[in-house]
Amino acid sequence: MTAYQNESRGYHDGGMESVRQQTIDRLTAAFAADAITMDEYERRATAANAATSLDQLESLSFDLPAVQRPKPDGSRKPASGYNSKNGINASLVGSTPLTTGCVMGDRNLTGNWLSSDRVSSFTVMGSTKLDLRDVDLPPGPVHIEAFTLMGETKIVVPRGLPVRLNVFAFMGESQAGRDVNQQINGATTWVEISGFAMMGSVTVRAMD
Repeated sequence: MTAYQNESRGYHDGGMESVRQQTIDRLTAAFAADAITMDEYERRATAANAATSLDQLESLSFDLPAVQRPKPDGSRKPASGYNSKNGINASLVGSTPLTTGCVMGDRNLTGNWLSSDRVSSFTVMGSTKLDLRDVDLPPGPVHIEAFTLMGETKIVVPRGLPVRLNVFAFMGESQAGRDVNQQINGATTWVEISGFAMMGSVTVRAMD
């Protein structure tokens, strides 16, 4: 491959990534304006991340109406006025799910560690902590599947971030603290926690 071909290829790749981000931004704006559903947003955003041509990207947003991004004081706000500390990252939607495991030890995920809108956590006779206070969040839900056997899984969320906890506990505990916002109606980003706790615990706390 000649130097000219290399330069042209780099320009093309950069252009693709620019259009990809513009497409995802437009999808996000459409979702925030209620122009598309969450399921449709996730489907199109996943396809945008996997697209290999400009035609594919164009087909994902050509039918969307012209929408305006919601203003800071607009009518659609996250539940309880929650604002993400680091911002909303649409590229997390549809990314490769993150899996973390802990057997007879400690596993702590802190900082800006979230790389997908789906997380699977497996804990056996150990302790896992998933701290979401400093992560970029996707639009829509962060799906966390927590499977705990004779151990504990602790999930820390920033104060005000809505959480829906649906973990089945068998001879164990599944609990959200009183300081956790569990009202997701109208939220643009929230946490969905499912899974199973057997002789162990899955707990959620909200902290600044």
